[in-house]
Amino acid sequence: MTDNNELAIHEISQEAKIFHIPNYQRGYRWTKDEVQALLDDLYAFCSDADNIYCLQPLVLEKRKDGKTVVVDGQQRLTTLAIILRILGGKPGWDIEYTAESNRRLSDLLAKPGSSINDYFRNGAREAVEGWLMEAPERCNDLKQLLMGELKGKSVVFLRHEIASGEDGHDVFQRLNAGKTPLTSSELIRALFIEAGNGLTDGEKADIAKECDLIESAMTDKQFWAIWNNRDFRDVPTRMDFLFSIVVDVKSEEARHDPLRVYRRFEKTVLSGNRLSDELRKRWEDVLRCWWWMQSCYGDPEAAHLLGWLSLFTDRETRVMFRGQWNGDAKCRMKSFKAILRKYVAESIGDVDFDSLRYAPSDLLTLRKVFALLNMLEAERRGIRFRFDLYQNDSWDVEHIASQTDNPLDTREEREDWLRLAEAEMSEAEKKTLAQYETFEEKWQAVWMMFERCGDAVSDKDAIGNLVLLDSTTNRSYKNAIFSAKRRWILLELPNEVRKEEKYVLPATEAAFAKSYSPAAAQMRYWSKNDAEAYREGMKKLFDGFMKVTDGGTK
Repeated sequence: MTDNNELAIHEISQEAKIFHIPNYQRGYRWTKDEVQALLDDLYAFCSDADNIYCLQPLVLEKRKDGKTVVVDGQQRLTTLAIILRILGGKPGWDIEYTAESNRRLSDLLAKPGSSINDYFRNGAREAVEGWLMEAPERCNDLKQLLMGELKGKSVVFLRHEIASGEDGHDVFQRLNAGKTPLTSSELIRALFIEAGNGLTDGEKADIAKECDLIESAMTDKQFWAIWNNRDFRDVPTRMDFLFSIVVDVKSEEARHDPLRVYRRFEKTVLSGNRLSDELRKRWEDVLRCWWWMQSCYGDPEAAHLLGWLSLFTDRETRVMFRGQWNGDAKCRMKSFKAILRKYVAESIGDVDFDSLRYAPSDLLTLRKVFALLNMLEAERRGIRFRFDLYQNDSWDVEHIASQTDNPLDTREEREDWLRLAEAEMSEAEKKTLAQYETFEEKWQAVWMMFERCGDAVSDKDAIGNLVLLDSTTNRSYKNAIFSAKRRWILLELPNEVRKEEKYVLPATEAAFAKSYSPAAAQMRYWSKNDAEAYREGMKKLFDGFMKVTDGGTK
């Protein structure tokens, strides 16, 4: 490479009016955190003593046809272009992406699509807009900095131009050796669009479009959460997971060797007589697997079963597709779901529902059963269980009617407990409570008001007095009385859900709403009749699932 110097952001238009991003580069992948970090650095530089802020190198290739090709550095170049446009600057230059039908950034921002590149560009735009909204006064300083109008300060790329005759793709691979490599899915995608592979331009365009649509769909949190994909949760693109299923690579192998999937895929297409024919066959395999995943997600019961298995077992999606679905020519959704139900039942084991009770040694079994019950309750209501909002380690098995022999220790906890209790009282009850002086006296008085001793739950560790709650909610109200818990979960928590994506599980909601109680005449306390009706309702769901599983049909 030659011609090593600096290229200031405000002088980029003098270098080229259009920068071309070639096919061999990965799509735009900066996250919101990376964008915000760059914004913070640039803003801090505005008041720094230094005059030059150096970005990582921008490597260019000047082609004979007059094009200026970005060999390396397009992620930062794209990010800065997005920032400038949101700031209201007029860069005087644009970026053209070969892999996106030669569309330019200005057009892609004005008319975003649904591709995975659009997903990350939209995220970058939201990050910039959010950052500016937090402190609007930063806008002018940052705009002046990038336009070269702030106290002689400059933000510059270290500019490199590859020598005449050098191949841009080779330089790109050399520059990125030792850095974050291209993922298996990005390299596989390159096999389908590279020149000389025998596919027509129309076929390449169709595959590129289908690939973008699949990548975009896999960003859906609810879709992604039902698969056993824990070894692929930190990869830059979720397509690696799909390709690993298609070419039969174990999740553990892919985690330890990120390019194992690509090498297996490349080997399969190169083993045939004609490269183009093998590529077509492999893409048909990809679409067949993707159709299966979409079909499973579109069937609520199948999606629930797969989501449950992803939480509590190590059964790989790859094995279920290749072994239980694709391996049996007669397998259809009905018989596939029967297999999944059998796997769930085997994982739960031989459980006597009536003997289930709260005990530290049985919490895993309780979580398995309650996750299943919530899944079944969701199906009963015709809604989806939100596996994307449920994680095993963030949920507690909680008592519906709290223990009455467990006074709180700290002053803050006691005040919060009394505040929640008083919110459920009549004015007369509040006056009665005010007659007592010590917290212990008030504690006893509250329980006398809100529990009917002859109708109270006697065995509070039994299954009829237990639910699953997210740990933050559970620990926020400590040992509150039933009516205070009920108001919080059914009335106040839904507002928190909208703000923070907290989740009220369907069976938990049913318990506090007393949906299973035949005659819920009072809502002040959880009675033994409520507990029995709730237990019977959950037992009916549980036994119904196990009976269907034994029968093999539904």
